[in-house]
Amino acid sequence: MKTTLALFFFLTYFSAAFAQEPITTIDTNQIYDVVDVDAEFPGGYDALNKFIRKNINLNEVIEFSGKEMNNKVLVQFVVNTEGLIEDIKILKADAYCPPCNKEAIRLVASMPQWTPGKVSGKPVAMRITLPLIFAIM
Repeated sequence: MKTTLALFFFLTYFSAAFAQEPITTIDTNQIYDVVDVDAEFPGGYDALNKFIRKNINLNEVIEFSGKEMNNKVLVQFVVNTEGLIEDIKILKADAYCPPCNKEAIRLVASMPQWTPGKVSGKPVAMRITLPLIFAIM
């Protein structure tokens, strides 16, 4: 009898626990740093690298530096729920180079529409940080 009662309690408790679905509320106005599926440049990472190499303009950077330079710039932006890029800003730069910062912002602003990030299968705005290296040798 004790075993039957314990088994009944165990089965009742766990069936009630598994019967409940977790409630997930997606705030479409929130900007997410962590998502289930990351936002993606059309064609993926390799296509992003190809886009950067093809579209970066180093003329002003070369005029500014006049010598060798290796400057890493961290650009942060938001890919909104429609895949459009918003709120572009420079987070950090290794060296003082205003033309590098200007070119980094111009380059990101010229990117095509991305696939937005997703949380629970729904598109959300996602914050992206992209390192760009301006190397002149």
